[in-house]
Amino acid sequence: DGFSRVVEIEKIKKENDYNLNVTLYVFPEEEVEEIDVAEEWEEVLEIDEEIKKVTEKLEGYLKELKY
Repeated sequence: DGFSRVVEIEKIKKENDYNLNVTLYVFPEEEVEEIDVAEEWEEVLEIDEEIKKVTEKLEGYLKELKY
């Protein structure tokens, strides 16, 4: 998978004019990043808490300015 492939001589001869460039015959697999859902969710919760704190602080400032 992504390293080698058997190709018929006719394909090499007719389609690629005897070109043996590997990229014509073998396509690399895309790497898939593994995600730790629990860790990502924890980060979302932390950011949500930070947003709440900043919102409360901003509301306090607005209250002082009588908005």
